[in-house]
Amino acid sequence: MVLCEEIKKKENNFTDIVVMPFRKLPQVHMRHTHTKWIVRLVILILFTSILPVHTSELYAQRSTSKKSTKKKSSGKKKSSSKKKSSSKKKSSSKKKRSKKAKGKKSSGSKKAQAKKYVDRGKKRYKAKKYRGALDDFKKAHKIAPSKTTNSYISRITGILKKGSSKKKAVVKARKPTLSAMKLAGELYDLNNDLTDSRRRMGRAMKYLKPRQERHLSKLESRPVYTTADFEQAADSAPEDLRMQRQLGLHYEVNGNWSKAKDVYLRQVARHYDNPDSHFFLGSLYEKLGDFQKAQQSYEEALDLDVNHKATLDAMAVHQKDSPALEMSRQVLVRTAAKAPEGPAQQFTLIHEKINDGLFNDAIAMAEKAAEKYPDQNGFIFLQAIAYNDLGEIDLAKAAFQQSIRMDPKHKESHLGLGNLYYDMGKYIYAALGFGDVVYLDPQDLDARYMQGLSYFNAQEWGLAASVWEDLLHYQSQHPIVRNLLPQAYYILAIEYNRLGEPSLGRTSFEKALSVNSNSYAWLPGAFRTLGKYYQEKGMHKESLVAYQEVLELRPNDSSAYTGMGVTYWKMNEHQLAKAAWNRSLQISPDANDAKGWLILSKRLGS
Repeated sequence: MVLCEEIKKKENNFTDIVVMPFRKLPQVHMRHTHTKWIVRLVILILFTSILPVHTSELYAQRSTSKKSTKKKSSGKKKSSSKKKSSSKKKSSSKKKRSKKAKGKKSSGSKKAQAKKYVDRGKKRYKAKKYRGALDDFKKAHKIAPSKTTNSYISRITGILKKGSSKKKAVVKARKPTLSAMKLAGELYDLNNDLTDSRRRMGRAMKYLKPRQERHLSKLESRPVYTTADFEQAADSAPEDLRMQRQLGLHYEVNGNWSKAKDVYLRQVARHYDNPDSHFFLGSLYEKLGDFQKAQQSYEEALDLDVNHKATLDAMAVHQKDSPALEMSRQVLVRTAAKAPEGPAQQFTLIHEKINDGLFNDAIAMAEKAAEKYPDQNGFIFLQAIAYNDLGEIDLAKAAFQQSIRMDPKHKESHLGLGNLYYDMGKYIYAALGFGDVVYLDPQDLDARYMQGLSYFNAQEWGLAASVWEDLLHYQSQHPIVRNLLPQAYYILAIEYNRLGEPSLGRTSFEKALSVNSNSYAWLPGAFRTLGKYYQEKGMHKESLVAYQEVLELRPNDSSAYTGMGVTYWKMNEHQLAKAAWNRSLQISPDANDAKGWLILSKRLGS
């Protein structure tokens, strides 16, 4: 009831509120009778629709209020974010400014610190303390990289690498330590393996062919053919002139001149039309010193062949000092008269030019003749002789060598080259040249002597002794060799004793006495040679002792005083050197070496 009354009150109020605007409507539509009921129905409809309208309005108001609050909050957020971003920007700009200021301050301090490291690194680099310097430059490069620090780092690292490689090379490799027990065990295992494999191989070999036992035969070496071998070969080919020539040369080497002569005479009888047989016989007669018979044989050879090379070469080599000079001149003149346009005429004219001292004309004629007769190396040899007499040593040497290339068996070319080297003071090469002559003609004792003398002057005492020993087999009483060979042996004995080989020194001294027991004849010469040898080696004290030994044996030996003076001069003892040279001139006024040294000392003002 109470609710109904409240509802009625509300309806009345509501009607008053709602109906107020519609008061004019009844005046207009009063004519209609049912207006009251219609109004009531409208009021009911409106009353029923108040609550939903009210709720929708509330919902709309709430939604609008939410939207407004959201907008306000978003606006606040945006304004706060804007404020925050602006504050952040301001703070970051402030930080950047502070960082720049700090960076400027820190960069200055870093540069100063890097400079300190660089200065200290340079000092250590100069003091060769490379590792410390490298650390300093690396620290400086980390702080402030630059080209100078980089270059120093690369340079010092290279130096340290080289030093480490050298140290590695210097360090000796340690020898691996081996244990005896381990080696013994390995050897035992290897031995067992070998025995097992040998047994297996033995079992396998049973199924193969039986092993053939090898019977060793005695081997006999034949370094040199015997006389019987040459004779057998010559008897098997009696018509072969080359085999007969080898037999004749073998007889000549062994000094069996009569058998060699028989061989050549038989060949002349069998091969009379061959100029070689006459040349072989003529060369034998020339070696024996029978120049008349040699001339006859050479003439027969040239009658058969005017351009016979071997005979013309043999005639071309005879010089002023040769005992066969007249014989060769007569043969060439006779052959030139028979063949004026032949090589014999050219040889004769060239010889005349050389004998008259017209060396340039002789060289020009020899060159033309060599072009006309290219097979005749005699013209090249004469050209070398003319160059040598003219003083053109290099051209003479080249001509001798060219002649040897054209005919390696041309004895006189080898002899001329050996003499040329000896005059030049090239004693080793001179000995080799004389050795070629000995190889071609073992009976040439002069070449053997010169070969030994060349080795002696080259201070090759052992080689000189061996060459002269061979010479004494051909001529046991050679006077010069019996004086020089003991000197070589005695020098060897002293050198062996000095080098700590007393047994070899004793044997060498015994050999010296066996060659010539008269030591007084050769001992001063040995000490004189030793003094010069030690002088050239710079062993001045030993040189003076050797010369004093000479003076004890022969007090008036002028050459010993001269050598002693040279030794003093090399020791810068000029007054003693002059005194020794003056003493040498007092003993022998013709001592040219002492005179020359005194003149030299005056020019030098000492």
